[in-house]
Amino acid sequence: MKSANSSLRRNFIRLGLLVVGIAVLDVALTSQFYRSTLTLSLIFAIAAVGLTLLMGFAGQVSIGQGAFFGLGAYSAAFAIQQLGIPPLVGLVVAAVVPGFFGYLIARPILRLSGNNLALATLALAAVFYVVATQWSSVTGGIDPGITGLPALDYFGLSHIHVVLWLAGICLVICTAVALLLIDGRFGRALMAIKTSEVVASCTGVDVARTKAIAFAIAAAYAGIAGALFGYFLRAFNATSFNVGLSIELLMMVIVGSLSTVWGAIFGALAIMVLPNLLEGFDHAKLLVYGLAMVAIMMLAPNGLGETLAKLVTRRRVAE
Repeated sequence: MKSANSSLRRNFIRLGLLVVGIAVLDVALTSQFYRSTLTLSLIFAIAAVGLTLLMGFAGQVSIGQGAFFGLGAYSAAFAIQQLGIPPLVGLVVAAVVPGFFGYLIARPILRLSGNNLALATLALAAVFYVVATQWSSVTGGIDPGITGLPALDYFGLSHIHVVLWLAGICLVICTAVALLLIDGRFGRALMAIKTSEVVASCTGVDVARTKAIAFAIAAAYAGIAGALFGYFLRAFNATSFNVGLSIELLMMVIVGSLSTVWGAIFGALAIMVLPNLLEGFDHAKLLVYGLAMVAIMMLAPNGLGETLAKLVTRRRVAE
């Protein structure tokens, strides 16, 4: 009990430090470019936290989160432009719609495992991209896509400041929910499934339902991130949600950590910042991602962020 309380206290301290860090960076970053990069990092971190729950704790591989990311963006845009729903309520729609579809899809798709599951989710991302490009009456296709989303300029703040803080608040809430789930009965059920589905079933865990819920949560998180992405750009088209997006989200989790949601935040920041520092990176993005994924899985199977943190901790203990 004391250990659980200590873990909970540490997590709340880290959440507080995350809020402080966002506030400091918001003030320190005077360049519009760097503030935009920070905003996108926070947005993608939300989707990465959800994917960490699914992959790191439930042990279910998904290369199709880009589909739910895009579904969230389109759902929020439709709610705002066609139904007249306020953008803040649109975030709820962006979580519910992908979460619902995620739960429905999870039942049949999670009967697969390993490479078959990875290929099935990859196919899901590819199918969504095709639908988004061709169903132009709803999505606008590639040209013009979705345009004319309202600027968020509440409380006298500029659009980018509002989106930055909205993304930061959503990230803090989603991370807190994920941490509470992990430390509770649901988290123990996920870890049991990851260890052995047969053993988990024998101990009373409803394996199919638990995996479906984890898949739905990851889809809902991706949907929220997608809506914020749309709010930030105010205009987007189907090319934003190609298969490469799903691979980027997967890389964020692998670079960060598969065993802690904090690693997902580190991974999102790394994947968003590093390409901007490497000239000509876009021409070989998938190649670099593939090589980096192989190297990290071989040398740092628990994630680059977690491995670096452990090295720093060991060095401090040694000193």
